[in-house]
Amino acid sequence: MTKLSICIPVETAAQDALPLVTLLLENKSADFEIVIAKPADVALSGALLDLAASAAKIVIADAEAGTTRQRLWRHATVAAKGDWVTLVNPGDVIESDLATMVAFLETTSPGVDALAWNAFQIDRHAEPGKVSSVAIPANYHIEKLDKTIMLKSFFYWENSLNSPKMPFGLYHAAIRRSLLDALLQLPEPQDWSTPVPQYEWAAKVLLFANELAFCGRPMSAINVVPFVAQEPLYPWNFPFHSGIGIAGAVAEVQFHVLRELGTPWSGGNEAFVRALMIDCMMETGREAYKSKGNAYFAALKEFEGGHLAPLFRPEFHEVRQKDQRRGLHDGALLIDRFIAGARDAREFYATVKLMMAPVGLICGGDLYRKDTKAA
Repeated sequence: MTKLSICIPVETAAQDALPLVTLLLENKSADFEIVIAKPADVALSGALLDLAASAAKIVIADAEAGTTRQRLWRHATVAAKGDWVTLVNPGDVIESDLATMVAFLETTSPGVDALAWNAFQIDRHAEPGKVSSVAIPANYHIEKLDKTIMLKSFFYWENSLNSPKMPFGLYHAAIRRSLLDALLQLPEPQDWSTPVPQYEWAAKVLLFANELAFCGRPMSAINVVPFVAQEPLYPWNFPFHSGIGIAGAVAEVQFHVLRELGTPWSGGNEAFVRALMIDCMMETGREAYKSKGNAYFAALKEFEGGHLAPLFRPEFHEVRQKDQRRGLHDGALLIDRFIAGARDAREFYATVKLMMAPVGLICGGDLYRKDTKAA
């Protein structure tokens, strides 16, 4: 069986997966397949179709026309045949040697069924001098993380910003075949949908995984796309939703995943309110800030008698300070976002990969630490 399936959902004809696929195929010895999932009414470029016809590693999986992002991701995983499965968007980049790392994990810690790593966040529309430095972690070890801590981090919003700190899931993370099969046995959502399926997968992976492993070395880079608020397709009696902002969208996903499992949502606490405030404070336009703030405040007043509403006191900051330091700081190397003229995630990763420990080195020595509780 193929060791790794790299799923690439293509939602529109404007998304070109050819550069990512071409880059991955340069690693001729890696044991992976590439699953390109798309709606039946979306056409791939001729060059990509020609490449798929000549490369046995490429699988094209058509979903029904007009399918939602949420269902397209699920369709991609159903088509995947690898021992491990991961998913990235067409504009992202992922380390082709990930197949080596998951094979290493199977040997060193067979109980691990979910792997995560640091992923660079790259905005291709950013302007030089107006963005913060990018951090390359100095640590490249693979460590096991305490599941209880991660559950609190995600579902109780501990130490979160405008979304929980949760690297595990399917998106820019990898899950083992046994875990994927278990998740696919859960009923497919029929009465709700979400524009952020990465959090649906994160919630389910975290709940059902046996053991979690985290690699300090970045293994991918994300071409950041700003969150666009959209009203939920199926309204429920839950006031937080994707029509307000990313924090509301995550809470909505948590609510529905837990509802399907017969468990009430219990994320309403001070940490959650702080995340809502940060989500507001990310807005640099006053009108957008006021609109989002009013929506969150109204939702808090509606939720459980409004007992959390008095805690909601965001502040507007038109200009946010950028961290543009360089060099080693707090266990990370801070570098210029535009190093070597990098414009997007693929170009940035191609450069910083030269600065990071090779995957073969990480997986070739006795570098695996067990029972680590620090994230």
